[in-house]
Amino acid sequence: MKLADLKNYKTLYKMKDNKSLIQLAQEIRFFLNDFVKINKGHIGSNLGVVELTLSILAYYNLDESIVLFDTGHQSHIYKLLVHGLKKFKTLKKFNGLSNFQEIAESNHDWISTGHSSTSIAYQFGYAIASDKKNIISIIGDAAFLGSYTLAGLLNLQNAEKKTITILNDNNQAIGENSIKIKDMKMYVESLGLKYIKCENGNNFNQLFKALDQANEEKRHVVIHCFTKKALGYSGEENLFEKHSLEPNIVNNYSKLIAIELEKYFTKNDYLICPAMLNSSNFTNLKNKFKNNVIDVGINEEFSVLVACAIANTNKKTFISIYSTFFQRTFDQLVHDVFRNNLAMNFLIDRGGLSYSGGVSHHGIYDLFMINNFNQAIICQPYSINDLKNMIKQSYLTNNKQFFLRYENLEAIEDKIDSEFKIGDWQELIFNKNNNITLISYGNVLSEFKNYIETNNLKINLINARYINPIDIKLLEKHKTNKIFVYEQVINRNNLFTNIKNRYNNLNIYSFSFDKINIKHGEKELLLKDLNMDIETVIKKIFEG
Repeated sequence: MKLADLKNYKTLYKMKDNKSLIQLAQEIRFFLNDFVKINKGHIGSNLGVVELTLSILAYYNLDESIVLFDTGHQSHIYKLLVHGLKKFKTLKKFNGLSNFQEIAESNHDWISTGHSSTSIAYQFGYAIASDKKNIISIIGDAAFLGSYTLAGLLNLQNAEKKTITILNDNNQAIGENSIKIKDMKMYVESLGLKYIKCENGNNFNQLFKALDQANEEKRHVVIHCFTKKALGYSGEENLFEKHSLEPNIVNNYSKLIAIELEKYFTKNDYLICPAMLNSSNFTNLKNKFKNNVIDVGINEEFSVLVACAIANTNKKTFISIYSTFFQRTFDQLVHDVFRNNLAMNFLIDRGGLSYSGGVSHHGIYDLFMINNFNQAIICQPYSINDLKNMIKQSYLTNNKQFFLRYENLEAIEDKIDSEFKIGDWQELIFNKNNNITLISYGNVLSEFKNYIETNNLKINLINARYINPIDIKLLEKHKTNKIFVYEQVINRNNLFTNIKNRYNNLNIYSFSFDKINIKHGEKELLLKDLNMDIETVIKKIFEG
């Protein structure tokens, strides 16, 4: 069967013709390779589960079933078959399909993913409350060992309705998957679950045999399914860790942060990371300090707890963590970090909007959380000079919580090599005759600077590289102006809040996100939809 001839997912139900399925799998791989070549993104895990996804839709009536893909990196074939070819081509585009499963997208999407290790908890909940006949989750081997998975497996015994958990084991996370369960059969059966092994998860005969066995079982089932990540990848560009095809940003903040940290790092220092060590560019640091740079797997909460213990031994401690998943750590921030006033350094990667990642991947909540604790130092670099100083300051600061957030964008080379103190801001544009001052931080400052200078606008522009503490001296200088604060975070507990709390009589206005359910899509379209694009903001400034 050809992909173009497939009317919808219902055509697959009860299809057991090996020849047709093999042809369809091949066509899907061709399509995915071509699609990702143009659009970039996650392909490794998706290529690995082509046969598995086709088998599920051939074996189970989707109208009677709930299918949950953990994390979402492996859900593209499901989305392609459920939503159709035309709709799938809108993936990651404005008003198009999400890069991950989203409940709002169809009657056959039962989970909103993007973070990891949540599918079995959803599976348990649906086993209790749903009247669907089949409840199936597909979870990767890295996610299987992370976060909430064990709690989910333990609780399945409390659900009378049988569930099927498919462990998609490709022996790789985003990078080396060094954490393994020695005897998976013994582990699964010790939890009271039936273990079924599928040696080749890219073979239809073996997949259907495993599903037949699962169907005959009365107990909850775990099918241990071995697949090959990135099977059939034909692109000319190398995949990042067999995982995804990413745009190459030469001097992005993340790479430069890692390089700067390496200049200061010693055998007495530690860096803890929940699974994103390589993607946050700390591979080289890990190679140099094998015992001091530790990837604890996909568990953000656990990573902070480990770092707290290390910090309590008076060692310099860093935690590298995506803003995307930072909200998971709020409990540890309250109970362990700030309550015990531990000196710790957080490196928060992927701050700001994730245009292709969608609602689950926007890095817009971390500041709201951290800013609850007013003793924290919170900063974000605009330039290479900024980030160099901030890494140095994180080493010199020994009695505070230091939060350095940054974007997955190219750092600005501002041709300045100078030191500044914690809390010092920078005037990028200043004229004493200007009666408007725009304050912001991060990469967007370069766009504002170019726009203001190109159009000869009478606006002062300030790089507020510290969200806390704020620069009182510079605010005093501008306090008679009309002040606008632009920040790509949610509109609570942010820089605007900090300034407003200090100066309640300023003529000050905020540009930030007034909703949390922000879509995904091309930068220009998404920002315009949010009334946060440069032209709209400047227009509103002059409208009053």
